[in-house]
Formats: sequence, C-alpha cells, structure tokens
Amino acid sequence: MKFKPPSKRIKTDSSISSSSSLPSTQSRDAELNTMRKSMVHEAQNANNVSLRIQQARDHAVAQAQQDGCTGNFRVFNSPFGNYLVPVIPTRAELGG
Repeated sequence: MKFKPPSKRIKTDSSISSSSSLPSTQSRDAELNTMRKSMVHEAQNANNVSLRIQQARDHAVAQAQQDGCTGNFRVFNSPFGNYLVPVIPTRAELGG
C-alpha cells in the first residue's frame, strides 16, 4: 500500500470574497474624521500650553518691573518656567 500525500491545493471558503475584506467607504470616512478630530485637539492643546507660557512670561516681566529691577534681562519662552534671565554685559559691551 502506498501512502497518498494530501493535495497541496488550498481550499478557499466561498463565503469570503476579496471585496468584503476591503473597508467600506463609511468606515474609512469615520476613521478619517476621528483622526482629524484628534489632530485638531492636539493643536488646540499646544496653543493652550504656549498661551500659558506667554502669560507666565508677561507676569514675570511685570513683577520684575514692579520690584524696580533696572538691569538688563533677556525674556524668552521656556517649558521650565525660566522667563527672565539676567544679562551680564562684557567689558567690550561696556566700552571698557
């Protein structure tokens, strides 16, 4: 008796068609809308962060002016909260 190897052909399920594996237009549109909404939310969040930094910087400048600071300061935005940095002039800048 000889052993007959199984057929190498793959049986396909007739209920699965190639078109059913593609996402429908409605599901693609819903997915795109979800992605757009998340991108808008991220942009608004970034704007809120930069607005908070700008407000804190402006407050720091106003506080320094109220305290009577007459020195030179460099003002910049920083995520660490260092909004005023004293500028120490060099001898060349002082004309000496």
